[in-house]
Amino acid sequence: MITCIIVDDEPRNISILSKMIHLYCPQVHVAGSATNIADALGLIHEHSPQLLFLDIEMPRGNAFDLLKQIMPVNFEVIFVTAFDTYAVKAFRYNALDYLLKPVDIEELKQSIQKVSTRLGIQDINTRLDNLLQQVREKETSRIVLRTQQGAFFHTIADIILCEADGAYTRFEFVNGKSLLVTGNLKKYETALPARDFCRIHDTYLVNLNHIVRHHPGKSGYVEMINGRTVEISLRRKAEFLSRFRL
Repeated sequence: MITCIIVDDEPRNISILSKMIHLYCPQVHVAGSATNIADALGLIHEHSPQLLFLDIEMPRGNAFDLLKQIMPVNFEVIFVTAFDTYAVKAFRYNALDYLLKPVDIEELKQSIQKVSTRLGIQDINTRLDNLLQQVREKETSRIVLRTQQGAFFHTIADIILCEADGAYTRFEFVNGKSLLVTGNLKKYETALPARDFCRIHDTYLVNLNHIVRHHPGKSGYVEMINGRTVEISLRRKAEFLSRFRL
């Protein structure tokens, strides 16, 4: 029997997942549940679970804040999350299991099966360490953007897109602001992390994490989180689609 704890800030989500586990995963016992980090820490120390179902966003912190407090761990982790391009890529890269909300029964059963085969193999901390390192890089990485008014420091994850403007580049950010900086688009295509940014047009470099919709067509276009629509050039279409396996 695998002992597990469910951590999710929504009691309804906990109830649904508990019922699914009871009905379809009889080899798993739900020892408890928590809706915040503090209660989750208490349950982990009390029950010493073999498995943690962990929601990403929680009150006063997130899943990564919890893991930082208890590393090294001696249990497996299945992340439960709404769709997030960056997070899903990171989980896959580090061989960590995740479930997308709403949780699918077959995907739940497959994740449990994978966890069962991995229990006792002491590589979970290596995988979590790698994931947390990626999260730290995403949260803290900044770029210096130079304008005629001086140098500005911006968090890379907050950049929605970059737009070519001759010898200059216009940056748009999640806070709704924009900034015209010195240097052409090629300069910033090289400077920004390739795992997050994609040149989809001679004029545009977009942050893949801030795309909300892809519209197919001869070349197609994308909608960004701030409402901007950005055309995909025909010669760059295949590369863009490959990033999402579309």
